[in-house]
Amino acid sequence: MASSLQQGINAAKAGQMQNALEFLKDAIIEEPQNADVWVWIAAIIDDLDKQEVFLKKALDLDPNNLPAQRGIEFIIDHKRNKNHSRGDHLSDYTHPISPFSKSDAHHHPRNTADLSSNDSEELQNAANHDSIQPQDEYKSGIFNNIPKLSPLEISLLAVVMLVFCIIGLLAASALFEFDLPLDFLKIDQPKLSSPPPYPGVFLYTDSIFYDIQPVEAIPSTKSDLSVIADATPLIVLWQTDLSPFTLGLIHETGDQIPFRVFQGKNNTDLLQPENLVDPGMYCLARFGNAGSQQENTFWCFLVSSSEP
Repeated sequence: MASSLQQGINAAKAGQMQNALEFLKDAIIEEPQNADVWVWIAAIIDDLDKQEVFLKKALDLDPNNLPAQRGIEFIIDHKRNKNHSRGDHLSDYTHPISPFSKSDAHHHPRNTADLSSNDSEELQNAANHDSIQPQDEYKSGIFNNIPKLSPLEISLLAVVMLVFCIIGLLAASALFEFDLPLDFLKIDQPKLSSPPPYPGVFLYTDSIFYDIQPVEAIPSTKSDLSVIADATPLIVLWQTDLSPFTLGLIHETGDQIPFRVFQGKNNTDLLQPENLVDPGMYCLARFGNAGSQQENTFWCFLVSSSEP
């Protein structure tokens, strides 16, 4: 796609000076350090004072710019000598920047761009500063080059950005050890009011930890077992070498009780039955593999009826 400067040049050579002016205003934004933009603007208008301002801006950017030097000489000489031909025009002296070739310099109809008061103020402000700011009445060429995104592409881009933000937050929370306010995502997750008093396996209810000691066989008596009146007992593994995914929860009848596993803070695993359990003895069991040194281990407790 042709630059705004080139589009302005093409429009000027086609005699479409007003269109050329709009393209050249865009070119100021795209190429703020290009002196030729200012020489072209001066070449398509017919106001000596403004032409002088724009050509001086061109020379500020490029002191060796030959068309700008010629243009300034023309303006100085024109102001000093009023006997110039009425057909004389700045563009005849800024060749090769001129939109007219030398051969038709005196025959081409002099069509120039009309500067509105807004255009004049805008361009003079830009000449006195580093760049021109895009206005609502025309689109900046730099923005025209930005590819248009469909609503679907915008939505996908937003999702990707959200995912990267979440990943960044999670990485930062792990690195700097701070908690994210994500409790709303863990509505069903049980919470501990405090960490257990020491590493081990515990029952937790009413903010109290009940230590469960491991045994090598399911107890034949229940008198020494911890008792809770909670149909959804919460088992806490804190700083142990146990993996909750290698454990099973069994009822005294031998039935397997399905349970959920929640990851807590500071290497804490929370185990809780998926459904309400009946009163009776329950054991968290780790079974040794055949041929290995690991023996069967049980952590047993009683669930009593919650009725008085």
